[in-house]
Amino acid sequence: MVEDEKLYELFTESCLEQLRGIEAAVLDLETAGDAPSRPKVEAVFRAAHTIKGDAGALGLAPLVSLCHAVESVLAVVRDGGLAVTPGLIGELLAAFDRITDMAEHPTEAGDRDVTADIARLNALLAPIPAAGEAAPAGVSSAETSSREHFRKLAIPARELDILVDRIGELGIVQSRLAALSRRRGDAELRDVTEEVERLAGLLRDQVLGLRMLPIKVSFPKYRRLVRDTCAALGREAELVMVGENTELDKSVIEQLNTPCIHLLRNAVDHGIEPPEERLAQGKPRRGTITLSARQDGNDVVIVIADDGAGIDVNTLWDKAVAAGMVDPAGRPSGDEALNLIFLPGLSTAAAVGAVSGRGVGMDAVREGLAALRGRIKVASAPGVGTSFTIRLPVSLAIIDCLEVRCAGVSYFLHLDYVEECLELPATCRLRAGRGVMDLRGRAVPLVCLRHFLGFPGDPSRLSHVVTVHQGERRAGIVVDTVVGRKQAVLKHLGKALGRIEGVLGGTVTEAGDMALVVDVPGLLRMAMDEAGRTLAASVLAAGRDGKSVLREASYATRLDRG
Repeated sequence: MVEDEKLYELFTESCLEQLRGIEAAVLDLETAGDAPSRPKVEAVFRAAHTIKGDAGALGLAPLVSLCHAVESVLAVVRDGGLAVTPGLIGELLAAFDRITDMAEHPTEAGDRDVTADIARLNALLAPIPAAGEAAPAGVSSAETSSREHFRKLAIPARELDILVDRIGELGIVQSRLAALSRRRGDAELRDVTEEVERLAGLLRDQVLGLRMLPIKVSFPKYRRLVRDTCAALGREAELVMVGENTELDKSVIEQLNTPCIHLLRNAVDHGIEPPEERLAQGKPRRGTITLSARQDGNDVVIVIADDGAGIDVNTLWDKAVAAGMVDPAGRPSGDEALNLIFLPGLSTAAAVGAVSGRGVGMDAVREGLAALRGRIKVASAPGVGTSFTIRLPVSLAIIDCLEVRCAGVSYFLHLDYVEECLELPATCRLRAGRGVMDLRGRAVPLVCLRHFLGFPGDPSRLSHVVTVHQGERRAGIVVDTVVGRKQAVLKHLGKALGRIEGVLGGTVTEAGDMALVVDVPGLLRMAMDEAGRTLAASVLAAGRDGKSVLREASYATRLDRG
């Protein structure tokens, strides 16, 4: 029945609200040692009690019994009658995992067999008399939670995604209306257009704000991950989290989960040394892994760092050479050497283990972040530790862009990468879609968008240059015309086309036409790869003079290093 379905939905939402921070609270009990503070124990106790009450109201007896067993253990811990040990924490975490599963599937919860779960919890109390235990009452807190749900309305994430998409389309229609009012020169129409623009902007900001979540919604489970990985590998490490209230678009948080899990597991497995080894090196027995987040302009910067052994560049290089992944004569240095860690199939582990060793992961991490328009940088010092710095855009839904045109077709460049726009100097000569220009005494490589899009003909003398940057790199993109700043609703190209190098996705123009959003870093990579291939062909070809080869080499180097 519809009424029953709604009731179960409310029950699930209520339980998950109580369980949202439960792992972090239980792990806090472990870090507090033998004498956890009473408020921390009571916070976990209240969550179990509230869920027990809601489950009693729906007649879910197994869930009521399991929550009551958890309460019994926590009551003794709260009164100081039971020491907090790793075993006790493990049983509590396992019990709450089962409670979470039952809360997510309430229609099946009434038939679950929780006898074994309850027996394990009761075994913790075996030395302690259980006299005076009150039977589970069940319904005391169910009216409270119902009132709460009238004040906080849960909206399915899919519905919110559709709403954001509609808001983006509204913005496009508003832009078309603004263009129409300018063409007609009607003052009354212009006033209405400006009011629509103001309201659409407010609505857009409000709706986008609904998609923004503090990154701490994902942080608690990482503590559990580090704890379990340490237990599996015989390591000791503490996860320190900073900047948990930094906000990200929900879709970014969801897709960031896999890269973070891999980096944290690597920090324990490859970074943190065994306790005895750390003590022998004069380090604390217990290692530290730091997960921090902060906002930097329109980006969020996430750093995962450890105080472990660091990356042995020599071992990394030897493994890459042995696997035939690199040219033995072209050994890189500095950051370039560390970037070998992102080669697919490369692992520094001595043997394949339960956590790592198959060489699968770091390349997937970089590709996953690239799909989010993010990038990752590694830094390491032997014996000191390793850090991975991830930079991501705050939101993926609506992006500020610069609209440009080539051969009469509109294209959009992400504004985060754009520095300035200027006319193409008359002295610049482009060859095979590439060239170099002098910008205030600095040589800047040029990439012709028309060339890389496959349009015939050379750019005109009236072309423009959009200077862009990616980190420390600088380059200029040659376009026919610069239209101006626009907002684009980014739409994926779909499974049929898949991921195309140099293209982020599509959007709709003010005229209602489809246009491509250019992936600036991807475009620069394409230009660099083509420059490298051209240089190799030049070296092998007979009859080329040395100056031509040097010009190609100079371009490729400037594009690579900016």
